[in-house]
Amino acid sequence: MKKKADEYLYNEALKYLGKYPATKKKICEILEKRLKNKKTYQKVIFPENISKQELIDSIVQKLDDLKIIDERQFIETVFHYYEQSLFSLKKIKNKLYQKGFEQNLIKEYISKKVSENPDLELDILKRYILRKKLSKLETSELKKKLYQQNFSENSIYKVIID
Repeated sequence: MKKKADEYLYNEALKYLGKYPATKKKICEILEKRLKNKKTYQKVIFPENISKQELIDSIVQKLDDLKIIDERQFIETVFHYYEQSLFSLKKIKNKLYQKGFEQNLIKEYISKKVSENPDLELDILKRYILRKKLSKLETSELKKKLYQQNFSENSIYKVIID
């Protein structure tokens, strides 16, 4: 017996979210992928008066309203992971964007973290130097390595002066 499309896609989204945390963008991608699968059309009845994109958007909105997708909590977790991995703030921003977070959410969250700790990148940079045992390097070599890791010029300058 065939299911309604919204029911089927909603359940598919829940299955995915049961295994992995995800952004709204990622859930849209997963649902679009399901719609491209030919087997889906054998299992599902699509309503005629609504486009597939509207269907996906309504499901993502429903998940958001029910707080099943909580991007603010997820960005906190991912940011903490990248911070512990000793990535520069610039690199963290890029990684978060690649994960599918919205640009303004990323900016808002990072500016909140920087206002809580103005020396956040400097702290990450110092821990990076310790963990990678870079303190014995010459200044020019150290600068080069830190620039390659996308640390800000300001933070690199402060570390070298100390």
